[in-house]
Amino acid sequence: IQGVALGMQFLHEEFASYELPHGNLKSSNVLLSETYEPLVSDYAFLPLLQPDNASQALFAFKSPEFAQNQQVSPKSDVYCLGVILLEIMTGKFPSQYLNNGKGGTDIIEWVQSSVAQHKEEELIDPEISSNTDSLQQMVELLRIGAVCIASNPDDRENMKEIVTRIERITI
Repeated sequence: IQGVALGMQFLHEEFASYELPHGNLKSSNVLLSETYEPLVSDYAFLPLLQPDNASQALFAFKSPEFAQNQQVSPKSDVYCLGVILLEIMTGKFPSQYLNNGKGGTDIIEWVQSSVAQHKEEELIDPEISSNTDSLQQMVELLRIGAVCIASNPDDRENMKEIVTRIERITI
């Protein structure tokens, strides 16, 4: 999670003038090296796509701000990072990736509802929570993911703030 967030922070800082630095951040576009270092792939395709195709091809176009106002921004990448973070922490495949409407979990609604009820621990994938003494750190990562998926992009922190919060978590 930290490696993906650092990679995205780099893109956001180095290409700050871009309207949307990545645009297609999703778990299938995060590869792992031989040493398990995350490598963010599928970068910079927005300029190559026809505008009509972008909304169907890039994951950032599934963010709430695109659905409501047909706008994307670096905060759309923050939203996408949040979905990845929640996917890792819950062990659930998000339905947002699927175009056919079958399968997957609506992680966004599930997490927002559970966070509002202060039931974050119930969201953590039992496969990872049972093998560690770091449940509180996992809950904090889940809360960071919940901030990333806020419906209003103005309520989301920027990528640098998200990285800082992730780096503060010690295991």
